[in-house]
Amino acid sequence: MRNGIVSFFNLVHISLVYVAKFMMIAMVLIIFANVVLRYVFNSGLMWSEEVALLLAVWFIFIAMSLGVKQGLHINIMLLPEARQPRWLKKTLGVLKSLATLTVALTMLVHGWKLVGFTMQSIMPATQWPAGLLYAILPVSAVIMIYESLMDILGLDTRDQAVDDFLAGKGSFKDVLGGSRG
Repeated sequence: MRNGIVSFFNLVHISLVYVAKFMMIAMVLIIFANVVLRYVFNSGLMWSEEVALLLAVWFIFIAMSLGVKQGLHINIMLLPEARQPRWLKKTLGVLKSLATLTVALTMLVHGWKLVGFTMQSIMPATQWPAGLLYAILPVSAVIMIYESLMDILGLDTRDQAVDDFLAGKGSFKDVLGGSRG
């Protein structure tokens, strides 16, 4: 059961890397095309700002949830890691995960409310529901909650091939072969 859940979330993490890459490329292309159209042809894409904003917001929250998996968020080191007793290292790790869990639960609850509240509003240029802009909040929160709970419970979710892939060091082929580490 646990291995199935870990595998599922590893697949989610890998998928999010590809989604984030696509969003970044799409955002750059849309903004570039709009700049060229404005300055060369004196016209622009009316929807470009809204779509670029949506892509940027989604990219940021995807990156944030992937950052929790990779441990990339800001940490304050009280003592050099070599001088920390094992119990202190474990306690501080749990406190960090509890803080992340609190933020993620807040994002989930209030993000869900925000999506529901803004789904009736329409963005002017695209005519899309404004709630789409915030729909990534609960998704990102669920991933952060999962990672935080696994850390708090001391359950190992590491797979070296997946971790290398998420860090940009490995290939998707390595992930398919898997190398539990």
